[in-house]
Amino acid sequence: MPDKIRSFQMMIHVSLGLGAAAAMLQVGQLADGGDARFVIAVQVAFTVLLVLFTHLITHRGGNLARWACAILWCVGLPFLMMALMLAYRSDALSGGLLGAQLLVQGAAVALLFTEDAGNWFEA
Repeated sequence: MPDKIRSFQMMIHVSLGLGAAAAMLQVGQLADGGDARFVIAVQVAFTVLLVLFTHLITHRGGNLARWACAILWCVGLPFLMMALMLAYRSDALSGGLLGAQLLVQGAAVALLFTEDAGNWFEA
């Protein structure tokens, strides 16, 4: 496994930690009821999906998973930006954690398309 793929894996794990910390800070701000359960369910579902894609990319060399991860990250970017703006309004710390998560994930996805990583996926 190339260093770029190892770095991708490490960065995704860091971003998941940042997201978990931000979620813990925000869980107290969620109102009880259906909205809170929906937000938590969406966060858990996307965390599981990211863990699955990371596993497929790093352990199976899944080129399709690489592209799906990149496409889904780009499609989710507007929603991440909305969540980031809402988080900053309610709590600067959770907003900062989400901002750091966004940057780390973007850098990690970019590593998937470096020359070393591309050669590894084609092999």
